[in-house]
Amino acid sequence: MKVILRTDVEKLGKLGEVVDVKVGFARNYLLPRQLAFQCTADAERQIQAERKRAAQREAQRLEDLKKMVETINGRSVTITAKAQEEKLYGSVGAKEIADAILKEHKIQIPESAVVLEAPFKTLGTPDVTLRVAAGHEAVIKVWIVAESD
Repeated sequence: MKVILRTDVEKLGKLGEVVDVKVGFARNYLLPRQLAFQCTADAERQIQAERKRAAQREAQRLEDLKKMVETINGRSVTITAKAQEEKLYGSVGAKEIADAILKEHKIQIPESAVVLEAPFKTLGTPDVTLRVAAGHEAVIKVWIVAESD
């Protein structure tokens, strides 16, 4: 049975591709979950409209990412942690940095966007790269200061 995929389906194909699958797989899995259309002329027009909408959503998402990167680039965040002299009792990782950005600048950054070689274990002011998407990076300064008693 020939179907047109409405979304990317792992190990089968991408949005808009016409694929040949077994009838049972189409009837029991792809069609009820609205992952595919049966291959007809009307379905082809529908999938073209969905492709346009998906392209517009992706363009809007990239534009929003670009604005966010411009907004946060060059800013700084402060993280307080327990320390003895220069050494932290714990460490400051990607989660703490993402939480500090949300708290101080009200910008939601996924934890996976924070690029660190290893968590910080000492006080200081390192620069941290935020890789939000391919080609969209920002650099922020992280102030790691000792908690005052």
